[in-house]
Amino acid sequence: MSEQLDILCVGLSCLDIINEVSYYPEEDMDCRCVAQWWQRGGNAANNCTVLGLLGARPAYLGTIADSHEKRFLLDDFAKYGVNTDHVVEVGGCSCPTSCVILSQTTGSRTIIHANAGLPELSVDDFSKVDLTVFDWIHFEGRNVANVVKMIEVVRKHNQKHQDSKSITISVEVEKAKAELDALIPLPDVLFVSKDYAKFKGFSNMAETVEKIQTQAYPGCLVICPWGEAGATMGREGSELVKSPAFPPTKVVDTLGAGDTFNAATIFALSRGYSHSSSITFACRLAGAKVGVQGWEAFRQILCDSNLSTPLTSSTSELIGRGS
Repeated sequence: MSEQLDILCVGLSCLDIINEVSYYPEEDMDCRCVAQWWQRGGNAANNCTVLGLLGARPAYLGTIADSHEKRFLLDDFAKYGVNTDHVVEVGGCSCPTSCVILSQTTGSRTIIHANAGLPELSVDDFSKVDLTVFDWIHFEGRNVANVVKMIEVVRKHNQKHQDSKSITISVEVEKAKAELDALIPLPDVLFVSKDYAKFKGFSNMAETVEKIQTQAYPGCLVICPWGEAGATMGREGSELVKSPAFPPTKVVDTLGAGDTFNAATIFALSRGYSHSSSITFACRLAGAKVGVQGWEAFRQILCDSNLSTPLTSSTSELIGRGS
């Protein structure tokens, strides 16, 4: 059997073209960038980046266009220790791109996404993957009809391998889209975004977790991050666990903060940490990501055990135990 790969992330990988500006421009004005660079993006791809930086062995599964951007994306995955053996290359289409306006004044990121025909991952593609090498499979909340069937494949795998290792299934529902409702009853761990919660009419984290629990898979752990309010998690029949947010001194770059939270939570839970430790760890790392620009600066934060803000010694110990 091949080397074990702990966590498989299924979803989008795209090219982010980051345009850093002094302040967000007004409509119909000529604005010069302070800096511009390419960065690999996509929720599942970013989850893999964070997991790799934390010392896990992540693998990415998704489609990548056989275009001139392909080499950049694959090389960047490798840079963060992400396995891409399962990537499905597709010819005759362009690489999805996100044009990101990053404001120095507020740290906000405004994203304009384009996908010129790259097909989503098929159930047949997913079924070709050897699932026995994974402990955890995380699905980005997109490509819903196919993801529903992919989760069925994992459930059947778990039923067939009851005497050995069962794969934990997690799903992120992020966008304010009704089609994501179909994913709520399926995973063992469910990440529910603030945007989706508000779309469903929920006004806070606790209400979101409690209401979603009634619709979720039996025993499902429901997790709801709420920006500056922190995050809450819990499963039906147990007390809710909450963590405050850990904002940096200055908000620098919010791009990828939510992906950092999800990946850090998965990392901690997959290694047996308590709900309280896991969610606090994730909030601390998301806060740390907001305070730096890009993934290399974030890498440096994770390598620096002497930082006291926003990371604490307990967080540094958790990183060390997972490496």
